[in-house]
Amino acid sequence: MADAKAQSEPVSSMMGSASGISRQVFSAWAAGTEATLRATLDAQKAALDASVSVAGAAVESEREALKQIAEAAKTAQEAALEAFRASVRAVEQATEGKTPSRPGR
Repeated sequence: MADAKAQSEPVSSMMGSASGISRQVFSAWAAGTEATLRATLDAQKAALDASVSVAGAAVESEREALKQIAEAAKTAQEAALEAFRASVRAVEQATEGKTPSRPGR
């Protein structure tokens, strides 16, 4: 029996050593995978941040263009109203002396 015990000790020692090596390999794999994953996620975040910045600049540019369009439309509306008023005044002035007078007025 002592002989069997003596023979099992190297096997047990080798299993313990293999288990330790496996843990080290796993630990190295996990650390490498985490670093790769972190780098990938950081790159994605940077790309998203850049996209948000570009979208924000585009929106601001569009907002400014819309303000200019609205201002031009307002100016055109005011000009159309003034043209209408001028036409009404011109018709009133042209017809002022040409209206037949009615008795009693």
